[in-house]
Amino acid sequence: MTPRFILDENVAILAQRGQDEHGNPSAVCADLIQQIIEICHTIVVDDVLWDKIIEQLTRPGYYHLQPGPFLVRILSHALTIDGKVYGLGNTAPPFDEEGSIPVGSQDDTFLVRLAVATGAILVTADGALRDDLVSCGVQSAHGLTVVSPEDALGLL
Repeated sequence: MTPRFILDENVAILAQRGQDEHGNPSAVCADLIQQIIEICHTIVVDDVLWDKIIEQLTRPGYYHLQPGPFLVRILSHALTIDGKVYGLGNTAPPFDEEGSIPVGSQDDTFLVRLAVATGAILVTADGALRDDLVSCGVQSAHGLTVVSPEDALGLL
């Protein structure tokens, strides 16, 4: 089966800005998105995640060195390629253990729901979220793969 990836909206923001999570110049997130699209892999989204990504990427402060939201154009083009984007038009359902996600990561519950519902690899630059999913047991209970953008690039 072809690997499928859920990209946290922060991964898209970092790709758009050409930075890592510390604000240093980095092409890791942009390379990850571009390679997922170029290779036979799929980006998994639901309506909540897609709306958050588009909302963030169209904010003027998140533009890359190129004028305008170039990543929005890349993702919009991916929509026209069969099998590149999966799940748009749906919203991932809640799962029983989501209340155990620590308070600091509750705002990312929608991402975890999507990972639980689809089994796709969750890619996030949020180290606290990765740690919280391990510590609360959600990652092991649902067999989730949750990785950093660097680790995801290594999976391609």
